[in-house]
Amino acid sequence: MKMIVALLRSEQLPFVKQSLYDMHIRQFTVTTTLGTATKSEQQSYRGVKREVSLTQRIRLELVLNDAQVDTAVRGIRAGAKESGGWGRIFVLPVEDSITIWTGERGPNTL
Repeated sequence: MKMIVALLRSEQLPFVKQSLYDMHIRQFTVTTTLGTATKSEQQSYRGVKREVSLTQRIRLELVLNDAQVDTAVRGIRAGAKESGGWGRIFVLPVEDSITIWTGERGPNTL
């Protein structure tokens, strides 16, 4: 099993979501997060300019069986490229998965 973590801009989410749906991947978690950028942005609020070093991003998380990982990565890339091409994808190993209600363990819980 693997966990895929993708960091995206919020405007990319609808495209990535549709791309994953098209590949029959429908179970994922999305959270709003803050992250640093390579260079800070200048924003103006009520006439006062300020430097913003933390920008709002979307964190997309999926836990999948090994056979689905390449499909999911292709889906995320396709959706993100269609909407600007920004982002990062990380693939991490998952040691175990446990269903709380039944206590079932392993890949069958996905």
